[in-house]
Amino acid sequence: MAPPRSTSAAQDGSLLGQPWYAGNCDRHAVERALLHFQKDGAYTVRPSSGPLSSQPLTLAVLLRGRVFNIPIRQLEGGCHYALGREGKNREELFPSVAAMVQHYAKHPLPLVDRHSGGRELTCLLFPTKP
Repeated sequence: MAPPRSTSAAQDGSLLGQPWYAGNCDRHAVERALLHFQKDGAYTVRPSSGPLSSQPLTLAVLLRGRVFNIPIRQLEGGCHYALGREGKNREELFPSVAAMVQHYAKHPLPLVDRHSGGRELTCLLFPTKP
């Protein structure tokens, strides 16, 4: 019987050399860096601050002076990743976080304002690290 795969996306070696991965930064440091950069489409992937192992990472994206923090979910089995909270009818699945970032660098990412429900689109344009 094979040993269980590590469910820690943060330990995924493909993340460590990425210009958009801030492995040792918390939410506040990432948000400060994005706000300081001041360009729509600036983004960082960081470890999630929550305890859920199914949402090990967060994609932080700057648009119109606001930082959107979107959970990156690792699906059961650890072979696929999806953006956002669970419960969506349709969601795109990616084999890696890097593949997800590459996709949204070319295709608009819908960002939803939790308070107003308004939707805006942006591509991931400027990898940013604190």
